[in-house]
Amino acid sequence: MRTLPLVFVVAALLLSGCSIPYQTPEARAQIQQDLGVSGSDIIDISYTNFCKLQYGDEAICHAEQGIAVLTRKGLILSKYQSSRYVPAYTLKTAEVLCGHTATSREAAEALNMFTADSNFVLLPLNADKQWNGTMHREMVDYLLADGQPLLIGAGAKAVRPSGKKKYGGGMIPGTKIPYFTEFEYSELVNPCPGAPSDAAHSD
Repeated sequence: MRTLPLVFVVAALLLSGCSIPYQTPEARAQIQQDLGVSGSDIIDISYTNFCKLQYGDEAICHAEQGIAVLTRKGLILSKYQSSRYVPAYTLKTAEVLCGHTATSREAAEALNMFTADSNFVLLPLNADKQWNGTMHREMVDYLLADGQPLLIGAGAKAVRPSGKKKYGGGMIPGTKIPYFTEFEYSELVNPCPGAPSDAAHSD
């Protein structure tokens, strides 16, 4: 897994997707079989780093490496385990309330898609493990096809102080002296217009 800031993620150069086959006819046939999709429904396939966070979670994305299969019926985020494609999440247009990018619709950065209870962080990569602008645009077009807004920049208030603390510790380098720390972390909230400001996940 890779640890990424929630909103201010990054050019794809900072992430290297794992080598998951998806371009050969054999791989595509297996994708269709394992994920239960028809070849005629598939719009595009791409390496994709992704995570899902619930509102109230710490606003850090521990990205999983897999593939995104964009179909006419949903965006399937899949892992590749033991030579099989295993669906992790499926995201549909009707579930998305709004999207967000840090600087612009066309920038090489992560895409956030917010639903009623969660945020999906998506970073599509091409076969060379660089940011996949084509898949990025296709994701935006599909997931926001019902006219949902794409929020851009710091105006999207997706993160706020949680008022809660986390604790950590370790050993001072070069010594056997332990240390302990505590800090307040930021939590994820729903920034979409009309969303309740206290929409949070409680443990």
